[in-house]
Formats: sequence, C-alpha cells, structure tokens
Amino acid sequence: MVALEKQCEAGNADECTRLAYRHHEGDGVPEDDARATPLFARACHLGDMTGCTMAGYAYSEGRGVERSHERAAAYYAFACHGEEATACSNLGLSYIGGDGVAKDPRRAAKLFRQACDLGSISGCANLGASYSLGKGVAPNQRRAARLFERACKADDQHACYNLGVLHRDGLGMPRNYKRALALFEQSCGVDDASACGNLAMLVNDGRGIRRDRQRALQLFDKACGLGEAESCFTLGRAYQTGKGIERDNARAIELLERALALDPETESAADARKALALARGEAA
Repeated sequence: MVALEKQCEAGNADECTRLAYRHHEGDGVPEDDARATPLFARACHLGDMTGCTMAGYAYSEGRGVERSHERAAAYYAFACHGEEATACSNLGLSYIGGDGVAKDPRRAAKLFRQACDLGSISGCANLGASYSLGKGVAPNQRRAARLFERACKADDQHACYNLGVLHRDGLGMPRNYKRALALFEQSCGVDDASACGNLAMLVNDGRGIRRDRQRALQLFDKACGLGEAESCFTLGRAYQTGKGIERDNARAIELLERALALDPETESAADARKALALARGEAA
C-alpha cells in the first residue's frame, strides 16, 4: 500500500488507479470513496482513461464527492475520446437522460456504437435498445435482436431480458413464448425486476408453459420486492379480490400504495388509484 502511494505521488497513473480501486472496493483498507475519487481523478489527469471513467462514475453517483452530472459527463467525454469503451457507453446514457448534457438520442446512439465497436458489452446492449425503441436511429428490431443476443451471450442479463421481449412479441423474429420464457427465467434468476414481472405474466397466462397461478403470484411478489410497479399492482389486486390467494385488504392497500410510489405514471396507475380508494373505503 505504501509503495502504491509513493508511486502515485511520483506521477504513475496506473498505480494511482490501482490505489483508488483499493479504497473504492475496501481491498485491505476500509472502503472510502472520499479517498478513492480524488485518486481516480489524479490518475485521469495523469493520462489513465480508466481513472477518468471511474471519476465520472463517482460524480454521477455522488460517491465521495458532491454529485455532479456535468462533471461526470466531462470525465466520460475525455475518457471516450481516449477510446475507453465504458466511458463512451456511459456518456451515451448521459445524452439519453439529459444528465449534464442536452438530451440527444442521435449522439447517444453514435456513442453506443463506438462503445460496442470498442468491445463494451453494455454499449452493444444500449445500442440494441436504441434500435428497438427507435431512439436516435431508425427502428430495426432485427438489428436490435442481434445486439441483444451478443450482449446476452456475454452475460448481460438485462440484454437477455430485452431479447426475451422481442421473442415474446415477435419483433424482428417469429413469436416464441418458450424462448421468451427461458430468457426471462434466466434474467429473473439474477434479480432483474422487469424479467421477473414479465415471467410472472407468461406463467399467469399460460404462454409457453402450463398456467400456474400460485407460481405467478410468487413471481409477482419477487418482482414487486425488486421495484417493479406493475407487479405490485397485480399482486395488490389479487389480495383485494382473493383471486388465487387469501383475501387481505390491508396487504392490498400496502401493495397498491407501493405500486404508485414506485411509478405514479405506470400504465396501471389509474386503475391502481381506483382500487386503492375502494380498498381504503372498505378498511374504513
């Protein structure tokens, strides 16, 4: 540790990054982002692009420094110019969300493509999402599927989920519920909330598998716990109506309130508000 500190102080960028990771991850020392982030920034200023990317991440999340999307984007841009793949992908996300930069889906798609070409799996997955949603590029579900497949094979589980959606809906390929089910199952296994919610719907409806209301309710419960608003609504309504589960008005209120707190603009929000008003009336 002392040797790393001396080499960093002497201007060795790689050793500054290594030292920063030690503090960031709590490797042999207490985890301390307030110590790690300035070291990542020093590594960046000394020319290490990974240090720039990590400094950008720290500012985007407020890890050891005051949160600043503008500074995060600046670090990402510098690192991306130095062909650091993750930085290009992260900068693309900044342009998608308008975080520290003006929203620009076209610029984002170009950055995702650059990141993907440089070997970033997340860059490929994000480019796939751009093609699937038609953000910054013309919609192209076949191209999206190829990119999701590439990222999924590299163990990007959210890309596996997105690929499952294309199989389920027959976008860019013939509809295949069994393949969608397998992909959702895989991603749900590593706690992807959207995958668990969509898996629950397939199981509940009997698409690609025998209908199993009890297992579906268990999956809705898991997805809700992971933050998937629609699943909280569906489970709340089940407790309210007693459909497949013992009726429990108090639990229904709790779940409906959670659904609206997670996403007040979700597709089921209007129905959730009506259901919640009814449940509260019964409780009164």
